[in-house]
Amino acid sequence: MSLIIKNFNSYQTTIPEVLNESGLADIIRKQKQILIKPNLTTCVKPPATTPVQLVEEIVKFCQKNSQAKIIIGEGAGGCDTARCFKELGYEEMAKKYEVELLDLNRAARVYKNDIALPKIAFDSFIINVPVLKEHSAAKLTAAMKNVFGFYLNKEYVNKIGQWVGAIFRLGWWNKSELHAKGVNKSIVKLNQLIKFDFNIVDGSVGQRGNEVYGTPCNPPIGKIIAGFDVKEVDKECAKLLQIDPGKIDYLGGI
Repeated sequence: MSLIIKNFNSYQTTIPEVLNESGLADIIRKQKQILIKPNLTTCVKPPATTPVQLVEEIVKFCQKNSQAKIIIGEGAGGCDTARCFKELGYEEMAKKYEVELLDLNRAARVYKNDIALPKIAFDSFIINVPVLKEHSAAKLTAAMKNVFGFYLNKEYVNKIGQWVGAIFRLGWWNKSELHAKGVNKSIVKLNQLIKFDFNIVDGSVGQRGNEVYGTPCNPPIGKIIAGFDVKEVDKECAKLLQIDPGKIDYLGGI
């Protein structure tokens, strides 16, 4: 299976169709731990962030087809991750299905190429669940850029465990170093270190203009895009927003 592109009907009908068609069930049956990674960059409601209803369908699928431990993990950039989990419905959903929520900003870290990254990223089968949006610096944010949630500015790494409120003392955006280093280069480098095993992008609506406070697509994109190859997924996502994939720097590998 290369790519699956489905017309969006509802999360309750379209997501099970995509997951069943992907062959994912046979793969996750062998896994001990599954990390589901939504895009909750801040607590703005969808389509800026991943709808909890989509992740709920993935949780149900994983519980049906695997005995693996299921963890929903995110490291928000613009607010405390716990606030995102609560305000966007993840806390309630996680209790319902008895799955763990993990703040990647507070997670135990290991060093890879001198970058401190959450250890869980290297101990889990990762299902990447971003949303389809335009991005002010990278032109596109979909599957590959969702890796930013694993990163934490160096000044925060030593604050793990005493992090509440630190974001406002140390500066608002705790992924800001990635912008200073170059968003496109950072996307490439982090994707070389962290491998997404399966990607399912919510293009049911889509967002234009800005990755956080942009405008929902009108008409909605109306698509769900899925695949194992993160770069091929993003190429298709770009086309759905009428962006030439050849003009997106990170897709060229820099």
